[in-house]
Amino acid sequence: MNSAKKEFASRRRWAVRPLDADTALHLARDLEIPELLARLLALRGLSEPDAARTFLVAPLDSLHDPFGMKGMEAAVVHLAAEIARRAPIGIYGDYDVDGMSATALLVNFFRALEVPVHYHIPHRLREGYGLHLPGLMELKAAGCATVVTVDCGIAAVEVAEAARAAGISLIVTDHHRPAERLPDAVAVLNPRQPGCGYPFKDLSGVGIAFKLAVAVRRRLYEANGAENLPNLRQHLDLVALGTVADVMPLLGENHVLVRTGLEVLSPPKETGSAGAPGGQKAGVRALQLTADLKADSLTPGHVSFVLAPRLNAAGRVGEPRLGVELLTAVDAAGARAGAERIEEWNRQRQELQQEAVEEAEALLAAGPPPAELGAIVLGSHRWHPGVIGIVASRLVDAHFRPAALVHFEGEMGRGSVRGVPGFHVYDALKECADLLVQFGGHKEAAGLSIQVDQFEAFRARFSEVARGMLGGEPAVPDLELDAVVHFSELDVALLRRVEEMAPFGPGNPRPLFAVGGVEVEGTPQLVGQKGAHLKFRLRQRREVLDAIAFGMGELLDSPDALKGKLDVAFHPGLNRWRGAETVQLEVKALRPAGF
Repeated sequence: MNSAKKEFASRRRWAVRPLDADTALHLARDLEIPELLARLLALRGLSEPDAARTFLVAPLDSLHDPFGMKGMEAAVVHLAAEIARRAPIGIYGDYDVDGMSATALLVNFFRALEVPVHYHIPHRLREGYGLHLPGLMELKAAGCATVVTVDCGIAAVEVAEAARAAGISLIVTDHHRPAERLPDAVAVLNPRQPGCGYPFKDLSGVGIAFKLAVAVRRRLYEANGAENLPNLRQHLDLVALGTVADVMPLLGENHVLVRTGLEVLSPPKETGSAGAPGGQKAGVRALQLTADLKADSLTPGHVSFVLAPRLNAAGRVGEPRLGVELLTAVDAAGARAGAERIEEWNRQRQELQQEAVEEAEALLAAGPPPAELGAIVLGSHRWHPGVIGIVASRLVDAHFRPAALVHFEGEMGRGSVRGVPGFHVYDALKECADLLVQFGGHKEAAGLSIQVDQFEAFRARFSEVARGMLGGEPAVPDLELDAVVHFSELDVALLRRVEEMAPFGPGNPRPLFAVGGVEVEGTPQLVGQKGAHLKFRLRQRREVLDAIAFGMGELLDSPDALKGKLDVAFHPGLNRWRGAETVQLEVKALRPAGF
């Protein structure tokens, strides 16, 4: 643990999330569930019995009607006419996992309908983010008079005008925050646009693409019946990939889509066609094999830390088109070759990222302490622009300040910005708009372009805005606990019920409990590669439970840290081994007893 992390751990306040006791009690009685499970549901905004029941079951038939989205009827009417005459359709996506997944979903959908389909993914370095006319003209040259954008286009007002003048019918699907003026298109699908009554606003780009496919399929079914129409459930793996990779809240429709999507993403036991188990997509299977991911059931963690970084590497340091090729592949051998190429790009990305982290930390060390800065704003011509977003996130994690990193090339700079709790990145950039060429994003993250001669003015302004939003102290978040429990409350039956709340992620975090006044029993053991993790047992009165602390092996270097009575914060879980299930605590923090 570096010095910043140690400082963070020592200063972090443990706070139990407040909830009226009667709320959990009444919900437990209505649903006939354990009160601790009811508390977890209520803390996630699910205090009404019907909403909580639907959340636990997460049925696909609870999804909202796609035609409730503004613009959907116009989009479907236009696409149905194009499908009827087998006219080529173009897809213009983004170069991140959400954009790749959305592009692949619609490519797979239209191919299944035997409609010619072409796609364009902009190259991060050669074209940059967003909708650009040259890419649209490439699609038109391929015969596509209709182009559907996915995960981009909501801010491309001038490009949309040029596309219309060029004879391109544009359907914009995007989930980013709309500006005051929307692009002139056949239809704009974005639940956040003014006047849209769609009840769930937090769909990812691929989530909106999926809703469009569902609506088109329904209209085709109404017109012609079910013959030869694809089953869209098979593409929920792509929805899970993009939704999790884009860090969307796993509540509402996202919870439903990702739960089923992870089932599709995981390798079934029986072997199916296309060289992958049970019909699992050949490209997904190839990614798992090259990453040496052996899990039978994939989780959001596997997507976030294994699959998504590899696909993103194609967009960061390689060719993003290969990501779509992989997600639409049907040949196992070809998919494996593509996955191996992506694996090599991922190794390059890791090297470039480490070099950028080291230089950024050196630049920080040469200036005022990060705690005195309103925000971290750094620039360099040596950084690879494909990794600065990741590096900005690393700096935020280490120093608890918003971070903006800018890559300089010639007279221009392109940057990525990441925020902290209580800081709205997009709103902060709006306060600096006169210093920027352009910017876009949302609350947690954004991108920008800037003239190099405006960089120092931006650094001062952005830091001033951050100080105003956050105050003078570093934004160290609380360790938010769902409950303080006793070991006697934790058993296999309860934790099986808690697992019904999965998948866990933003908006639906893994339950985090604390227990007070426990002691380490026996001798802790170092486990894992290079002894990075610590395995031990904890006793509370007569109850003894297994515990594992990932990345905390260094605690053995400070024996006093594990002596005496302790408070322990942990994720409760089940350890399954050779058919047996036992309770295991995943320790996230510990301190001398104080509860």
